[in-house]
Amino acid sequence: MDFDLFMERYGYKILFALFGLVLLAIFGTLGLYAYTVFKLFGFFAGGLLLLLGIVYAFTAGRRILDAQAKAHAKYFYDDRRRR
Repeated sequence: MDFDLFMERYGYKILFALFGLVLLAIFGTLGLYAYTVFKLFGFFAGGLLLLLGIVYAFTAGRRILDAQAKAHAKYFYDDRRRR
């Protein structure tokens, strides 16, 4: 079996499986973190802590990452035209 035939038969299935494993690892890690917080602090306090973390990640955390990206772009990206 040559490479083209192999990719035609199995390529998308392999890529789909790898993509699924990556997503499973990401969501599994988040789920394990949430389970640990709920088990450690209880349902109410753990839920409050997770909610606070999510709100922070989408507000202040995003602004911090934006500021860091702009600072790096200022020093590491040269927007002058090439000669």
